[in-house]
Amino acid sequence: MVQARADAPVVVLRHPARSVRIAEALRSRGRAVFALPLTDTELPEDPGAVTVELAALGRGHYAWLVVTSGNGVQALELLARARGTTLADVVRTGAARVAAVGSATAGLLADAGLLVDLVPGQASSSGLLDAFGPGPGSVLLPQGDLAPDDLRAGLTALGWSVRRVTAYRTVPYPADPARHLPGVAEEGAPPPLLSAGDVLGFAARPVHPAVVFTAPSTVLQFHERLGGGPLAFLPVAIGRTTAAALRSHGWEPAATAAEPTPQGIAAAVEEAFTRGVPVAASRNGDQP
Repeated sequence: MVQARADAPVVVLRHPARSVRIAEALRSRGRAVFALPLTDTELPEDPGAVTVELAALGRGHYAWLVVTSGNGVQALELLARARGTTLADVVRTGAARVAAVGSATAGLLADAGLLVDLVPGQASSSGLLDAFGPGPGSVLLPQGDLAPDDLRAGLTALGWSVRRVTAYRTVPYPADPARHLPGVAEEGAPPPLLSAGDVLGFAARPVHPAVVFTAPSTVLQFHERLGGGPLAFLPVAIGRTTAAALRSHGWEPAATAAEPTPQGIAAAVEEAFTRGVPVAASRNGDQP
């Protein structure tokens, strides 16, 4: 077991500008917080499929537009503007209803001028499926390339005709500047930016850092970039899917957030420091 020492660092695997709220929640608990971006987002190399479906949305082909992330909002808005319009105008013209997977995504849609008709109480695919009514009808589901298929499958099981389209891609950091989606910058003081070498430097410290994995893709990139180093760390997963990705690389999560909120993540970090067991950043996943 590890000691819950106040000087133990926390590394959030996300860009500093998008780690502000998590950092604030951790700082309120006396933690030193840093950010290490390992993944980035960009538009598809050929956005034609999304553009075609946006046109269909504007013609009234879809009864619902279902949006599952802030990156999705940003990608759709950029592609709509490339057609000389806005996402809000497209939806308004086509008279589609809009569902958001959670309040954060709903807020971004509202900021873009859209009326959001459905936001589930539980911000997850299962929560949205529980709140969504039965079909028939057509649903446009723009998602990232790494998104699981559970939402499409669940809506189909409810009787909807679902068109899932890749609106953005998750790529190693940094993304191609020509297709880069900057993401939503959070207000406040961002945590300091680290390099992979800086994180490996924590191996010389007397306490092990907690590393917050914010998506399965960050697990893969961490394994690729730091998996052969001397670092021992406490893996903290933002949710069950990310926890499963950690286990697939031989790293048992020291804690998994009960909910993917700054407060939920901060509580999981404290749990990791109190009761977690460090793992080694070795490519074969051996634990110390």
